Amino acid sequence: MEFMLAVVGIVLLLSMTTLYMYLVDEDKVEPHIPTPVKKTYRGNFWDAETKQFYKWDKLMELKKSREKNNDTI
Repeated sequence: MEFMLAVVGIVLLLSMTTLYMYLVDEDKVEPHIPTPVKKTYRGNFWDAETKQFYKWDKLMELKKSREKNNDTI
């Protein structure tokens, strides 16, 4: 009984995969391409130079301005 259930499951999986591939090839269905999710940082982050907490975006701006100042020196 369990063997038949496993065989039916494998056959269904293969048939659905084959059908999906056929429909994508015939342009009847758009392929699913997951879009990357931008990682968000929550909370406050410590800056050792100024000894203050900053939000992530402000901390990245501060880092870029420091890099720019170091390049000009």
